[in-house]
Amino acid sequence: MAEDVTKQEILAANERFYRALAEADLTAMSDVWHHSAITECIHPGWDRLRGWPAIRDSWAVIFANQGSVQVRAGDVLVRRRGDVAWVTCYENLAVRDQGTVQMSQMLAINIFERIDDRWRMVIHHAAPAPPGMIRPRSWRTSLN
Repeated sequence: MAEDVTKQEILAANERFYRALAEADLTAMSDVWHHSAITECIHPGWDRLRGWPAIRDSWAVIFANQGSVQVRAGDVLVRRRGDVAWVTCYENLAVRDQGTVQMSQMLAINIFERIDDRWRMVIHHAAPAPPGMIRPRSWRTSLN
């Protein structure tokens, strides 16, 4: 029973991350992350960012340029060892640009650590899914 509760807490932390991204909400994004020098983030096509201030600034730039975006995690898998958990998933994105919708899919790993009884993101890494590897099932189950 405790293992199921822990998995639900990790999934909820992962969902908070994607909700903050979808809503371009820097305050909510800040609440997801551990504010530490050890946190790391790799956005698609970016160099590695280390430390909460650099990560916060990157989200501020992304949100200012992109605004809100439809995003859902698909094919989500959770693993945990003690106070560290990792979530792998597909990020299914639909972005409106001048009346058209551009869909893309990323592969992501989100690493969380239980800090002060709360699961906080310590690493996020997203990269484009290889061409021809987009998983239609993931789109249907996450964007509907």
